Amino acid sequence: MQKVYRRNSGYSSCSDQEQEDFLSQPQLQYMSQIQQANWQINENIVQSLLSEQKAISLEEQVEEQTVVTIDQEITDPDALQVELLNSVHLNVLPRQKAMQIQEYSQLLPVVLQIQSLKSQMKKQRANIDLMCVVDVSGSMDGEKIKLVQNSLRYIQKILKPTDRLALVSFGTQAGINLSWTRNIAENKKIIKRAIKDIKIRDSTNIASGVALGLRMIRDRKYKNPVTSMFVLSDGVDDDRGADLRCQQALHQYNIQDTLTINTFGYGSDHDAKVMNNIANLKGGQFVYIDNIQRVSEHFILAMSGMLSVKAKNVVLTVKQMNNVFKLAKIFGDDFLWNKSSETEYQLTLNYLVDEDKKEFALEIEIPGFKQQELVLENILQVDLQGVFIGLNTAFKKTSKLELEFSKTEVQYQPIELVEVNYLRAKAGDRIGQAKGLANSKKYDQAIQLLNQVIDEIENSLFKENKQLVVVLKDLNDIKQICKPQTYERDGEAMMLYKQKNHIQRQRSINNSDEWCEDEEEQMNQFKNGNLNLSASYSGGSCQSIGRVQNVQIKNDSQSDGGYEQNIEPNENEDEQEVKSSPKILQRRASRSVSSNDSRKQKNSRGSSIG
Repeated sequence: MQKVYRRNSGYSSCSDQEQEDFLSQPQLQYMSQIQQANWQINENIVQSLLSEQKAISLEEQVEEQTVVTIDQEITDPDALQVELLNSVHLNVLPRQKAMQIQEYSQLLPVVLQIQSLKSQMKKQRANIDLMCVVDVSGSMDGEKIKLVQNSLRYIQKILKPTDRLALVSFGTQAGINLSWTRNIAENKKIIKRAIKDIKIRDSTNIASGVALGLRMIRDRKYKNPVTSMFVLSDGVDDDRGADLRCQQALHQYNIQDTLTINTFGYGSDHDAKVMNNIANLKGGQFVYIDNIQRVSEHFILAMSGMLSVKAKNVVLTVKQMNNVFKLAKIFGDDFLWNKSSETEYQLTLNYLVDEDKKEFALEIEIPGFKQQELVLENILQVDLQGVFIGLNTAFKKTSKLELEFSKTEVQYQPIELVEVNYLRAKAGDRIGQAKGLANSKKYDQAIQLLNQVIDEIENSLFKENKQLVVVLKDLNDIKQICKPQTYERDGEAMMLYKQKNHIQRQRSINNSDEWCEDEEEQMNQFKNGNLNLSASYSGGSCQSIGRVQNVQIKNDSQSDGGYEQNIEPNENEDEQEVKSSPKILQRRASRSVSSNDSRKQKNSRGSSIG
């Protein structure tokens, strides 16, 4: 049996009033249930690894980010701004634009759609700062940590020389394995050595690892345009309230930089609620990994999405324009949206990616009227604003919802995009409600609630739509775990993941239809065992706007001066890369899984979670 080391609990030095000002009411209620919550952020780090002072001294400079055009003579920044602005579409789509007045109130489903089309202007992708925070507690020993190390090696191959990587590991205390390091040829061995030297330590202190990663982000002397943090853990923090301590760290460190925090929770033992809440702090994605053998795919998909970032500081605002027609429900209001006032909600998207499409659903309450003439009413205003990376210029798109009302019957023609995304978001909302019932051991009521939304989808004209087929499968899978023992083992983690996945429609390794070009390319390279080694970015630098034309991108085999080919290979490192290739991993995994399955047969689930 593994020995567990526990930390001493402590309390924050801030006053009760300061905590009350910082926390929302639900969090205050949660904190009142945690009599022994450790609010003290652990500033200490493992002494055997890099000190924060040493890490700061080793930080490497970033390279100035500029935009490149290919086969175009676009030299006017204003023209580039217009071209980028035209590639962003904001639509407000009601189930119907005209409604018959009734004496009773009605609910009108509305879908907000953001489309980020691939720009016709070919441009250099934004440079990235990636912070990886990895659990090295005793439960990660063996095959788990090896697979995580291999995943980090794959991520390194996706990064280009102008990107920077930093690595933090955490057990009882956190430690810095790698300072902010550019992924250039001279640093290849340094990065690989840092990944290889990740050592298993003792127990689990997620908040310490996240806090240390945030301090490294805050204390950067240089910054790339895109910043992201990956957090992976397979366990439960030693002290309750780890997510609140992470939130306190964000508040205390006052980090103003745009960043996302993506969390990856592996297996039935990790704290899905905590990992999900940590991801929500910065609008990131919580990924439930039921099979550690697929951790590389999850990492690569999340990493690949960062390769096509078009804009940062992106915020979506929904404002009710008429006190008569009220915003009755906005799906995800409990974790996704911030309520600015009684009539306004905001959603922080952080980054906008090329070829991305996002839909958010809400409901408008149409009151009953006895007498009313035909009118045109302004119902909603939706704003999307942010800053285009490269040009560093702000943009804003606005769209409004106007509805016509009539005393006579209005012909209703269902719109597939609206119906599908409304039902998808509604299913996510019901999964969240069913999770609450299951937590109270009301499993029959949870299943009944799920059956209601299943019936609604199956009666839809668009039930054959691919999105709804996936939703139905997830709902039926969730029904199978809404029972004692099964739910307690890993049901909440699955339901948390699926709730957020369908309300926000996140990327999934099992749904390639929604991948952008960069995601598809990198995932295909990984599956074919030939991951892109970023040789196409061998120069590392780009000229100013409009000066580079007819650029020919070489692949790894054609490059004569590429990033990887200038390196004198280390025999052991090359051998390790061969061992970590997808095909070798798959064969090794099959042997490992067969032995693990025999020991864990009672704890296995039949369905695969994407």
